[in-house]
Amino acid sequence: MIKTLFTLALAITFQQIAFTQSSNWARLASDSDSATFEKLIDPKEYSISTMNVEKIKEWQHNSSISGDSLFRLLSNWNTFPEIKQTGIVIKLSADIDSNYSVPFFVYVPKNYNPKQKTVLLVYYKGGWLARRELPNNFSKEIIIDNPTLAYLDEYNVVEVFPALKSDLAIYGNYGYRHLSGMIKETKKRFNIDDNKVFLAGYSDGGKTVYNASYLAQTTVACFYPINGAVVSPPFFPNWYNRPIFSIVAKRDELTDPRSIRSKAKHAVDRGANWIYRELDKTHYYKPYAHEILPALFQHMMQTNRNPFPTRIVYDRSFNDVRDFPGVDWLQMEVNTKKAPSPNHFTDSIQTFAGDGEERNYRYGENVGQVRAVFFDNVFTVTTSQVDKLILYISPLMVNMNLPVKIILNGKEVFNNKVEYSKEFMTEKFLNDFDRGQVFVNQIVIDVP
Repeated sequence: MIKTLFTLALAITFQQIAFTQSSNWARLASDSDSATFEKLIDPKEYSISTMNVEKIKEWQHNSSISGDSLFRLLSNWNTFPEIKQTGIVIKLSADIDSNYSVPFFVYVPKNYNPKQKTVLLVYYKGGWLARRELPNNFSKEIIIDNPTLAYLDEYNVVEVFPALKSDLAIYGNYGYRHLSGMIKETKKRFNIDDNKVFLAGYSDGGKTVYNASYLAQTTVACFYPINGAVVSPPFFPNWYNRPIFSIVAKRDELTDPRSIRSKAKHAVDRGANWIYRELDKTHYYKPYAHEILPALFQHMMQTNRNPFPTRIVYDRSFNDVRDFPGVDWLQMEVNTKKAPSPNHFTDSIQTFAGDGEERNYRYGENVGQVRAVFFDNVFTVTTSQVDKLILYISPLMVNMNLPVKIILNGKEVFNNKVEYSKEFMTEKFLNDFDRGQVFVNQIVIDVP
């Protein structure tokens, strides 16, 4: 009898969600105990399934499908599951490795249509870097600690909201595997516009966004840190590749605004697209979120990723092929024991720590560097302290019927046609689920 009453109550609650959408989630979170709320956000209740990856593998092994045809099929993939309801929160999980899976949450806006590409926002809350375990009510944080929720229906944005604790911090790779895993798992289920994926975060979340903005750039169209801090010396040239929109509180109790202001100015002076907004406010931004978030959402609506930029600037001081291989079509392996090239970039950085202490230093020492452009089937690349260069190829970048030429540090090192590789294409696509950036092969060059 108890089970029957609970099932009936749950059915009524689902019906309420269908009619009231996101505006009532706060009430549901407040009125439901944790077990009931977990039932409400179970994706099985809404018939949410993943995309048919077996179909893609069948295409790979089908000899009647050419490489060019497979490229078009993957680029135009538009088969996503129908769902019972919209205006809902669901709980999913992302695999960090074979032994570790971490939950996250997705809000599906009321006007979501699986036949249309939809904007995706990943939002990192504040106040989590010090906690070792997830709190008891972590499943409700997307409702009770998420100012962006109120705008998702209005702008028709799917949101990913991570469950966060210290081992997912920006200081280790788990955090980045979590980020990429959440995006991929969401793309498997929902029709996401691959060129309109955005990353925003507040306080501790803002630290994550700043760190990702110069390291993990490929998937994201723009970065929105709110009252965050840059916690370690960044790779300044990398900010050339993606725009960043910073909100900085002038009276922030935790971070001196000069820390971000000086770094933004230095990056802009070297070609970065960095919008800097400093407000006469304190650190806690919820009371003035209505002054910030509409501007950020409007900026998202007008901003798109260029999946095949003709010029890339990329620096890195370490190797991590899985998590930080490079950006877009350019990947590299660093060797800081090599002598720097004559064109090696160094610069004097004048900046401040978060506590306001002056932190001036010399940038560029023991940093692998690549500067690359492509035009008319020719890649012109300069490197310093780099052992290996990997270039991904797309027919939207080059004419596949003509040879591709690579000029590396002033010498021609490659001049040949590049064939479609169905195996490479399929493996890369299944790893990224990125229809907007389908690569058909790669060229690997050892740097002498």
